[in-house]
Amino acid sequence: MRCLPVLSCAEAKDFEKTFFAPAVVSAPQEWDFMLRAGTGIGQCVLREREKIARVLVLCGKGHNGGDALIAAKTIFAESHCEIAVVFFARGEDELAPLTHRALSELRAAVPAGTFREHFSSAAESQLPEIFSNFAKAADVIIDGIFGHGFRMPFPQEIAAKLAFINECRGSALVAAVDLPSGLSDVFDGGFCIRASITFPTGIVKRPLLAHPEFSGRIVPVEIGFPTEKFSACAIGFSAEREILKTLAAPRPIDCDKRSFGHALIIGGSRAMPGALMLNTLAALHAGTGLVSVLAPASVQPAFAARAPGAMWISCPENPDGGLDSAGTLAQFRKAVPRVGVVLCGSGMGISPNTQDLIRRIVAETPPGIPLVLDADALRPETLAAVRARAAKNAVTVMLPHAGEFSRLGGNAENPRAFARENGVVLALKSWATRIVSADTEIFSFAGTPALARGGSGDVLAGTVANLLAAEANYSPGSEVAERVAAAVVWHGNAARNLAAKMSERCADIATLPLFFHR
Repeated sequence: MRCLPVLSCAEAKDFEKTFFAPAVVSAPQEWDFMLRAGTGIGQCVLREREKIARVLVLCGKGHNGGDALIAAKTIFAESHCEIAVVFFARGEDELAPLTHRALSELRAAVPAGTFREHFSSAAESQLPEIFSNFAKAADVIIDGIFGHGFRMPFPQEIAAKLAFINECRGSALVAAVDLPSGLSDVFDGGFCIRASITFPTGIVKRPLLAHPEFSGRIVPVEIGFPTEKFSACAIGFSAEREILKTLAAPRPIDCDKRSFGHALIIGGSRAMPGALMLNTLAALHAGTGLVSVLAPASVQPAFAARAPGAMWISCPENPDGGLDSAGTLAQFRKAVPRVGVVLCGSGMGISPNTQDLIRRIVAETPPGIPLVLDADALRPETLAAVRARAAKNAVTVMLPHAGEFSRLGGNAENPRAFARENGVVLALKSWATRIVSADTEIFSFAGTPALARGGSGDVLAGTVANLLAAEANYSPGSEVAERVAAAVVWHGNAARNLAAKMSERCADIATLPLFFHR
């Protein structure tokens, strides 16, 4: 899986200084990297906005400005929009050579009647009204003023001219190149552009993760940096949507249902039956060859009618409405020898009887079968059995949100320590989900606020189980982390498809599995 590194601004600056040294990368090659960055950003913006009539570019002297100008040229080639550029420089002689070249190409591509530019001097207290009015009517504002080389404080003469930009965020797509101008490793809450979306190019800068209120949604842009050079200094890697290409590969012609794994799902209760259904629908729609489900007896008939592709096994319930430990464990022991992955925990409840069942399932799942734990299986009392599995080199995946991770005793500042101590792979769910093992850390930015509702984690759990079901003899570590990252990206992409159809506010999470492949 090809990913982008996650580095501090200082680390990124050091890397680029060495990588772009004349002895390593020639001037034509450096221009190629700028073209990839700017073109990639422009293409992403075109995917974000169906109709673009006006684009305002805020252009600094350095290469971020060049990326922004190439992005504007890419957008114009598709939309034939009006473009206005405000340069934060006294004249074009102050622009970096590649940025000047990008400006020349933009001028050549855009007819004079739809293009205007303005060089803003330090003596100018406000932008000309024609540009401020253009900003208020713009569909897209591209922030290419400062990059990761920015040093605080933010120049007051520039901040005064940009204050109104943050007011445009509601109507315009404010797209930051690399990171919003003003954000840095030592950001202290001063002025910063509030982006709707940020496009880090080649390297994801660490401050983006710490300040989502300024970065907005993060969409990494691949430009071809050699990722093997980052292993010594990278804090983690960001998962790209390129992962989805492998999931779209055709199935072999001589396959059958056994070729795509057998998942055993244990979950649900009278109080929370829907979680089990969402697990199951996700596993089925993601393409799992066989799905067996241990379900509470009171819901099994209705669920079997709702999802007949799964094999629904009726299990006795305890007085609290959860799965009874002894009766369900007997069914589990019959089913588990035939399966390739076990998913446990969604909607099961926290009664002592049900929690005893969960601990026994963790203890009795054979070491060669991956185990996925979610929701009510994520309790401190389960960790001893989890560590016993780790001692047998077994694969266990845990899918906590921040509250569940805290309940487990995990430290969100150092999730790798928890993964190492307990021998697990984590997917720590948030706006930027972190997939962590003892030796790997991957960030996924594929999510959307549409997932901020009950049930979305249950769909993710079924998706993770799907991607672990068809393989055998996993060893804990990066391979499993990459599979989990692929599931997280797939799940997030499906949510984006759903939100595009129904809006983020009105998205019905029960239909989310239907959008996996759109």
